[in-house]
Amino acid sequence: MVYLNFIWHMHQPYYRDDISGKTEMPWVFLHAIKNYYDMPYMLSLHPNIKATFNLVPSLIEQINNYIDGSANDELLEILKLDATTLGDEEKDILNRYLFLSNEKNMIDSSWRYRELNQKFKSSKSGMKTFSKNEIEDTQILFLLSWCGNYLKKNNTTVKNLITQGANFTHIQKLELIDELIKFLPNILKLYKQLFLQGQVELSTSPYYHPILPLLLDINSAKDANSNINLPNIPSDSFREFSEVQITKAVEFFEQTFGTKPNGFWPSEGSISEETVELVAKHGMSWTATDEEVLYKSIKNYTKERLYNLYRHEKFKTLIFFRDRHISDLIGFEYSKIAPQIAILDFLDKIKRIHSYSSRDYLVSIILDGENAWEFYPNNGEEFFDQLYKALQDNDSFIQTILPSEAINLKLEELPLEHIQAGSWVDANFNIWIGKPQKNRAWELLASTKEAYLKNRTSLDEQTNQKVLNEFAIALGSDWFWWYDDDHFTTLKPLFDELFRVHLQNIYTLMGLNIPQIVTRSIVPKDEIILSTQGAMHQSSGFTSRESEFRYCKLTKRWVLFAPRRADRPNNFIIKEIPLEECVCPFDAGNEHLTPKEITRIGDGKEWRARVVPNLYNILSTDILPIGKKDDYFDVFSGFGAHEIIIETPKHDLEIFDYSLQEFIDYLQISKERITSLRYDTRLAYSIFFKNHGQLSSASLSHSHSQIIAMPFLPTETAEEIEYKKEYHKRFKRALLDDLAYEERQYEQNLIFENESFICYAPYASRFAYEVKIVAKAKYSSMTEFDEKTLLNLAISLELIFKKYKNVLDYFSFNMVFKNHPYEGYNENSKDYYRFCVNIFPRLSGIVGFEIDSKIHLNSVLPNIAAGKLREV
Repeated sequence: MVYLNFIWHMHQPYYRDDISGKTEMPWVFLHAIKNYYDMPYMLSLHPNIKATFNLVPSLIEQINNYIDGSANDELLEILKLDATTLGDEEKDILNRYLFLSNEKNMIDSSWRYRELNQKFKSSKSGMKTFSKNEIEDTQILFLLSWCGNYLKKNNTTVKNLITQGANFTHIQKLELIDELIKFLPNILKLYKQLFLQGQVELSTSPYYHPILPLLLDINSAKDANSNINLPNIPSDSFREFSEVQITKAVEFFEQTFGTKPNGFWPSEGSISEETVELVAKHGMSWTATDEEVLYKSIKNYTKERLYNLYRHEKFKTLIFFRDRHISDLIGFEYSKIAPQIAILDFLDKIKRIHSYSSRDYLVSIILDGENAWEFYPNNGEEFFDQLYKALQDNDSFIQTILPSEAINLKLEELPLEHIQAGSWVDANFNIWIGKPQKNRAWELLASTKEAYLKNRTSLDEQTNQKVLNEFAIALGSDWFWWYDDDHFTTLKPLFDELFRVHLQNIYTLMGLNIPQIVTRSIVPKDEIILSTQGAMHQSSGFTSRESEFRYCKLTKRWVLFAPRRADRPNNFIIKEIPLEECVCPFDAGNEHLTPKEITRIGDGKEWRARVVPNLYNILSTDILPIGKKDDYFDVFSGFGAHEIIIETPKHDLEIFDYSLQEFIDYLQISKERITSLRYDTRLAYSIFFKNHGQLSSASLSHSHSQIIAMPFLPTETAEEIEYKKEYHKRFKRALLDDLAYEERQYEQNLIFENESFICYAPYASRFAYEVKIVAKAKYSSMTEFDEKTLLNLAISLELIFKKYKNVLDYFSFNMVFKNHPYEGYNENSKDYYRFCVNIFPRLSGIVGFEIDSKIHLNSVLPNIAAGKLREV
């Protein structure tokens, strides 16, 4: 049995300025009408599925402020004004927020909102150019875009406005705001109801969401990463704020839910020995963090070790470790694919864990419960519905549990002698300390505390408490999250300002002048932030999950980083899952499991070859083709195209056994796509290749090839083109024509030739049994092939793979079709560049000597290989 432990973390920064009484940002309210209700509501529709919700106390406090009318939300107060009374300052605030909804899933679903968004993006002044009607339509559509599925289906006011679509009035806007405020008390009522029913467990965090290990001892950051640069402050500067945040959180939880919490999610999964000790001291039985913290703690990176139940040997606290990969798939990747494909992939991963051995496993899936869903269609409704149904349908080996139930299961419980300090981000604290802006914030906190210690005896008890509360708020993790270049948002200067407001409030409460160092921005005014994503996930170009090209100036080579490729399915595994349990998206009948088809050969269900976008693409045309360059580092976005050619509907048919017609279909559909991509003038080069077998890095066994199109020429390709041009300029012949001629004269390496192609084992073959198939006529690309030439290439491929099968049986290989790049392509390209196919058998791995020296080791001479292939 695999026990799934879902923990959804609900959290927002503390946006309220307690001195002015104003809430500076609207995200608590917006997520409240959307995710804070929808998440438990969707779970409630599947009563057999269990999950834990971690509710940060300061989040609940802010929701209560909206309920009792004390929130004084800056944006909501402006929305309540008649559009005709708005000045430039109010319109600037509307510009800041009203189009930060996710464009694809929240804006484009409304024709009017999409229309207004286009006008907004085309105007430098934004909504200052909007008419009264356009402003009021935008305001209402913004609020409707943040309404969750429950409100959209069950609230009459919301439903009527969605149906109306446009031309809203000020009165309707006020009615909508009033309706949404009235809805808020239902949120905590639902959590309490599901908690009492036993379907959910509720847990808590430090009150204002600080990084506890850093409060307890700044040197925890050094324990997690010895190379970090710490701020110049005493290591225990904020130790006294650690325990009080836990005490206050436990008391608030008990006041809210009528019982003490059993569980504790430390902010950002940040944990240390002292943190666990505090959790145990306050009577909570469990806590949780990231898998890498476990690996570092036990000094063992075996994945199977993750799925045990662990108890701290000294403090007797259960510690759950999140499966980072599966958690991040839900948080960042499954939103990009069809729900049914995502669920199949999820189940496949759970099945693989189940297949490790006959024992039971515990899998903890822990992630934000709010920020991911704007990237899912319909706020993730279809995804969760299908996920929960799939879990119920597979209850023979999957069961969802609550953390407090884990102790009663027949799980192997292992002792933890020590817990390594770390967080759920790379098992260190680099996101919150160690860079210039972050360290500056810590130093400002420390200098403000020094001023307080000098003056606290002159303050009355009530003022002292207010000052300490401002410190606690300023120590929240979120301010540090946005400093420096780790994360990006158009609201970054506002987060900086709000952090410093809390420090300024301390000086005001003490009756002191506010120092200039506190009023001065930490974020430079000329720091430009580009917003390309959703509300709290803005990016300046690239995210940690996007592909990007990086140029190495030492080797003069480009490297493509593609984090999403780690998520690919892989059915070449040592411990095989039974075939009947595997679902291949490339099989006939499973067409609905692939991304939307680009083209096919064949009609209806009787297709013979198909092309679809690669689900785990390394490049995307949805990414802006942007980059940056400096003296040391060049980087370019992962713009481009990545397509899959599904060569056959038959799962078990390998290329060694293709018929001639199947080779013709394969080449015809590939030629069509290479030709089509050439018309996108942003693309400079396409690579058409096939990976077959485990040693070739193929991830699926179903026969397929790939086309990757890039916006520039790789260094080696550019150098190859120049070399071939120079060769032609000097000898008036194409280099590959001369090499093919020499191989034909030498004869020993020749395997066969026909009217259009010659096939031989290259004189300096890099791999054993490597072959090259070269066009005889002046073809620089297969896009130029006539019907007869394409047929002769199909005949050549059919023949060489039959020969391969007779000599080597079935084996792993890489096959690359070499076409002239799109860049620089013209009629003269045929003079110096010749189309060819390279087949590289992968009969062994690559050794260190080859990697460093760039010299390949080949154990089979080409004449021996060619001789064996000729004979069969």
